[in-house]
Amino acid sequence: MIKILESLFDSNEKQLNKVQVLVNKINTLEEEMSKLSDIELRDKTLYFRKKLRIDLETVRDDFYKYNKVELKKKLDQEKELLREILPEAFAVVREASKRIANHRHFDVQVMAGYVLFDNKVAELFTGEGKTLAANLPLYLYALTGRSAHLVTVNDYLAKRDAEWTGHILNSLGMTVSAINSGTQYKYITDEEALKRKGDEAKELIAEREKKAKEAGRLKYDHMSGVNLVECSKKEAYDCDVVYGTNNEFGFDYLRDNMVSNLDERVQGPRYFAIVDEADSILIDEARTPLIISTSAQASNEMYKQFSNLVNSLKIETHYSVDEKSNSVSLTDVGIDAVEKALKVKNIYEDPQLTYHLDNALKAKELYKLDDEYMVRDGEVLIVDEFTGRALPGRRYSEGLHQAIEAKEGVEVKRESRTMATITLQNYFRLYSYLSGMTGTALTEAEEFASIYHLDTIVVPTNRKVVRKDYNDVVYRTQIGKFRAIVEDIREHNEKGQPVLVGTTSVEKSEVLSTMLSKEGIAHEVLNAKHHEREAKIVAQAGQKGSVTIATNMAGRGTDIALGEGVKEVGGLYIIGSERHESRRIDNQLRGRSGRQGDPGESRFFVSFEDELMRLFGGDKMQMIMTQVGLDDDTPISMGILGKTIENAQKRIESHNYDIRKRLVEYDDVLNQQRNIIYDLRTKILEISNTPRDDLKDDLIKDIKYTLSLDVEQLQDELDGFGITRKESWDIPLLDKLNFKLNPLDISILKKILEHTDYLVQSQLEGDMEIDNIEERNLYIQLKNLITEETFENAVKRLKFKNSIEFFRSLEDLKTVERTKELKRLVLISYIEHIYMIGVGPMSELSKVLILQSIDRFWMEHLDNMQDLREGISLRNLAQRDPLVEYKNEGFRLFDTMLKTIDENVVNRFFKVRVVRREEALRAPIKTEKEEVKSISDNRPGKIAKQQTIKRDQKKIGRNDPCPCGSGKKYKKCHYPEFG
Repeated sequence: MIKILESLFDSNEKQLNKVQVLVNKINTLEEEMSKLSDIELRDKTLYFRKKLRIDLETVRDDFYKYNKVELKKKLDQEKELLREILPEAFAVVREASKRIANHRHFDVQVMAGYVLFDNKVAELFTGEGKTLAANLPLYLYALTGRSAHLVTVNDYLAKRDAEWTGHILNSLGMTVSAINSGTQYKYITDEEALKRKGDEAKELIAEREKKAKEAGRLKYDHMSGVNLVECSKKEAYDCDVVYGTNNEFGFDYLRDNMVSNLDERVQGPRYFAIVDEADSILIDEARTPLIISTSAQASNEMYKQFSNLVNSLKIETHYSVDEKSNSVSLTDVGIDAVEKALKVKNIYEDPQLTYHLDNALKAKELYKLDDEYMVRDGEVLIVDEFTGRALPGRRYSEGLHQAIEAKEGVEVKRESRTMATITLQNYFRLYSYLSGMTGTALTEAEEFASIYHLDTIVVPTNRKVVRKDYNDVVYRTQIGKFRAIVEDIREHNEKGQPVLVGTTSVEKSEVLSTMLSKEGIAHEVLNAKHHEREAKIVAQAGQKGSVTIATNMAGRGTDIALGEGVKEVGGLYIIGSERHESRRIDNQLRGRSGRQGDPGESRFFVSFEDELMRLFGGDKMQMIMTQVGLDDDTPISMGILGKTIENAQKRIESHNYDIRKRLVEYDDVLNQQRNIIYDLRTKILEISNTPRDDLKDDLIKDIKYTLSLDVEQLQDELDGFGITRKESWDIPLLDKLNFKLNPLDISILKKILEHTDYLVQSQLEGDMEIDNIEERNLYIQLKNLITEETFENAVKRLKFKNSIEFFRSLEDLKTVERTKELKRLVLISYIEHIYMIGVGPMSELSKVLILQSIDRFWMEHLDNMQDLREGISLRNLAQRDPLVEYKNEGFRLFDTMLKTIDENVVNRFFKVRVVRREEALRAPIKTEKEEVKSISDNRPGKIAKQQTIKRDQKKIGRNDPCPCGSGKKYKKCHYPEFG
């Protein structure tokens, strides 16, 4: 580990030396930029875009015109041009910042700006101005005409920083927006604000200018929202620079891949993103997938039943708890008690029973009120373990949330079915260029490199850090520790030194608050409150005599300015009430003090009863506890303690890293499948969005051509066809039709002919011997596939009176000839159906059929993959690698899903008809709803459950090796004989 760190520091120093040369060059341009007028400075944006040869009208289409290899090559070439203009562009932004906000980028901020441009993680010490540094690469990448995204941790910061940055970048002709959950905003100038908002804007602008004058610069806390106006999400994403939260960016990506039309998409290309607080978003939240779901139809009564059941069970007697592995296990006594209560012989025979029992036990023992979750307004809200904030809208999956609701006696909401999901890890890997910035990155450098392929660069501070970090104070019990913390707060408060206390949970912060109130010490408490109020309180935490209790991450992103006289009493004093499982979180708390060379102090208080010490402290801690024999209020100070605590943190960090790494490996399987499905959906939307031409409504000519068509030759041409491969769309035989089929039509035709192949192959042999033709399986299957009207019209085109006569004509034919005639019948039925629907509406019909099938069965596939994921670990018992098994099983499930999609499209194609308005109004309500559902409703979960016909034998594909062992393709060998 030491060698790795030495290597990192050595590399860091070399790279910073290279960047310093660039910073010097930018500094030499400063005088030149200062001589430009405001208009001349603004015109630099147009100058840069002309130099880059950017066509703003078409540049965003690049992501759809090129394949991935071609796109990467183009973007990399473009990036080299950006690198050439970087010094001048950075100098322009620095000058604009000086004029608008009176903030001149320090050299270290310019360094950080280059690190971010070069797609690395920049570690900038707390208070070094990450927001200002980010403006440099955001402006540079946005010159390409594609949006540059800034990803932050909450709505308040996204909105605040977008408004502040808007003042600077708007002066350079750039547009800026903020994506919040539920609302979007775009930046407007003071003039526009006065026109839109009148006197309210006049007062807010005057107040902002007054504060800026007093402070000598435009500060973040001067932002009031006066320069923001609500807009559509599409307008927000069309801006040059877009601020938003990680969740909103990810959810918008998922929503964009559920739309029915291209113009409903909002996000656009994922080109360049800077992830603020990269450690929090890319690492801490990486294990939590983003999920869009719909309600399932399951009953909630069993959750209440099992909640009552587990309340009658006793720990150790009926079950044991393993906090390290976060699991609960029944004892033999517990199994007997549960089986007796449920009146079953073996609880493990019914998966539903074990499912509910497991969740009820976890809810009872592993998930604590005001720690992992809170109850507010009759709703169970998850509490973020790192910030202590409530997370409205988020729910535990797989029935756990319902089990907690039953435990707390609130309304048990229905379980959900996943419609779309992605992990943050895989979402951010979709960007062509990704960067990150945070105050604590070095401890996670290995993870940034292995998962995101991002190097970490530690940027030096503008001024030397003079904060005093004291050794930990360790107590035997938590109550003794808390009493010591209160006494320590009193001592520092009496001399006027501001104190910020960091806790690991809402529960702990409330315990401390109660103890401080009893002692008469005035204080503020921050946990799970509104981000804006939180930020304002944290901003005041540096005032003389203030005491603030907050979860470790509360108010992150907000500067804590020291009040008058605070430097003289030692600066801001940080107290950590407990060591976090990650050293990085502890360092973040300490970093709240000592910004920009200010004085400060920090100390952590620890007890043997803390979770970290209790679970991971090891035997040495237990030995010390028994040997020292001190009372609760006497601190322990031994050299071995600090090392033991650090080792415990390292073990947990390593364990959590392994979990996240394994999560990526598993999610990569689903990610590949998701990319295939989403690429297919996109291609379908693009094709259906293209206007059709050469439409001639002449059925007779097309039928005559189809009658003479070599169906086998047509299928050979269709073998290489694929919607996502444009080069395969040219089908010469189909081009001779009087109207042009688009690729979606051809795709459906290919599926129909393949399905006919299967029907013939599995049912034609010997089927002609049945006297009653209407009882033949093949006859029944075809009549089920094709509506009677279309079927009868088609056989008449073949010069037969009816379908019975047509089938009798097949009796004297050889198998291969029967096959040809049946496929010709299907082909003519297909042409008939298109003309019945109308050539024009056919594109929309094809699109709706395919998209509905994809969305429906993709949702089922996600459920299947989740079920597979939960049970795959049992393969370990058979000495098999669960990951390898998951990949293999996942591929088989995906392949089955694709085949099911094809079958569903084929089975529904001939059954859809266009209902005239008058006819629809006359039809019974039930029928009308069914019609609308079948051709118009593209929402998964709204489609009636399909009855799947299982094949008894695997179909032999026309291009598969022939089973006879000749080595030839089946279609070139025995297919004509047995086809």
